[in-house]
Amino acid sequence: MKIMGVKRYVILLFAVVFCLSGCADLKKIKEIEADNFRVEAVSPNGLRGLTVNFVVEVDNPASQLSFSDVTGTLERSGKVLGRVEVDPFTLQGKKVDKYHLKADVTLGEGASILELGKLIDKNALNESTVDINAKVKIRNGAPKKVKLNDVPLKELLNTVKK
Repeated sequence: MKIMGVKRYVILLFAVVFCLSGCADLKKIKEIEADNFRVEAVSPNGLRGLTVNFVVEVDNPASQLSFSDVTGTLERSGKVLGRVEVDPFTLQGKKVDKYHLKADVTLGEGASILELGKLIDKNALNESTVDINAKVKIRNGAPKKVKLNDVPLKELLNTVKK
């Protein structure tokens, strides 16, 4: 399953990190590809959360990239519907590999599962965005904070459907 819909956001994330670090290997970032996204397990985490285990295959021709403090916030019409935290992970440099990742998903304050279910509606989906924050470290360099705001949820979901 090709993950192409948010490829430009991923490329932007990596490009910002490389620009901040002064690395001349920026061309390689554009060649990073993620394939075969698959949810392996979903389990309850308290009364308002889930733990999701998933796997994704990544072809990283660039340098090693380590991600930590990866968080996301799902919003619809200014209301926070949920938050996600992904465990730290490292993309090995110049390698194709499968990565098993874990994310904890929590409903936002005052949000309900029914509100998340409404995202099936096309109009609700179009009104929803995701903010993504992460610390990214290239090889042994210092970590850089990266933020992507207002990423359309529709594009993220289209990525998973492909």
